[in-house]
Amino acid sequence: MNWAFIGAGAIARSVAKRVIGGAHALKAVYSRTCRKAESLAEKYGATAYSSVEDAVKRNDVDAAYVCVTNNAHCEIAERVLACGKPVLLEKPFAVNESQAEKLFAEAERKGVYLCEAMWTQFNRPAIEMKKLFESGKLGKVKKAEMSFCLPIAFSKNNRILKSSLAGGALLDLGVYPLSFACRLFGYPENITARARFKYGVDIQDDIELLYDGFRVEIKTSVQSLRSVGERMKIVCEGGTVTSGAYHSGGGFTVKTPQGKTVVKGEKNAMLVQFGNVAAEIESGAKQSRFVPPSATFETMRLLDSVRSLINLKFPFET
Repeated sequence: MNWAFIGAGAIARSVAKRVIGGAHALKAVYSRTCRKAESLAEKYGATAYSSVEDAVKRNDVDAAYVCVTNNAHCEIAERVLACGKPVLLEKPFAVNESQAEKLFAEAERKGVYLCEAMWTQFNRPAIEMKKLFESGKLGKVKKAEMSFCLPIAFSKNNRILKSSLAGGALLDLGVYPLSFACRLFGYPENITARARFKYGVDIQDDIELLYDGFRVEIKTSVQSLRSVGERMKIVCEGGTVTSGAYHSGGGFTVKTPQGKTVVKGEKNAMLVQFGNVAAEIESGAKQSRFVPPSATFETMRLLDSVRSLINLKFPFET
């Protein structure tokens, strides 16, 4: 699969390091910062472009991976779709559900593949965990805890701390446990949330998703580990499921009275995602079976609800 990378920041560089080579080649790079585009392109034998359209329209580009700042996801993805090329769009898929609906409608109109790059759900551990809960083998869920706290934003110039770029803990980190909870348990019956703000964005969130008979407690932070870091623990009548790296394809452990079962994680979860996406595109699929539009809509709706509860608004929103 020949890719155009739209965005050449830290995420693009990290992804390229894990993916490019072998089954995947980088042919074109676009960034608003020419220097970044040229640097990434040079490293992988690609060509840097000063426009999205020029990068995507190359005859040898099969698909585009969009990894720009959160505020620009919708605009840039729309421009790629207008070129008629498949799109793998980084999470959070959009700023709100309305934008997500707009993008999938445009993809359907153009007849091209569009998918959210929620790499978690492309990997075996998340798939196996979903099957486990669908089977009912562990009985009813009693309670669940999911945390994703990473000290990744200290300088006020960091993009995650910029309201104009749709930064904050919720959209960058909270999207992982929220989407995971939805995939396992469906949409919650009720939601409560509170947040701590700095520079106009949430730097820490405490969210509770209420289901019939249990609740999921979610903690996030972009400036502290909060003594929990990344962790998942789901307590059921018949056993407990735990994971320390659930968002990145890490494995999980199931403990029951009968013993312990370990599901191993992926060695390169990002490569697994790109491989699955490439296979879907080559098969002629227009939507992903790993992260279907319905899953993206559900996650965006949940993000919108939490934002409303914590009063998180961005300056570009009317």
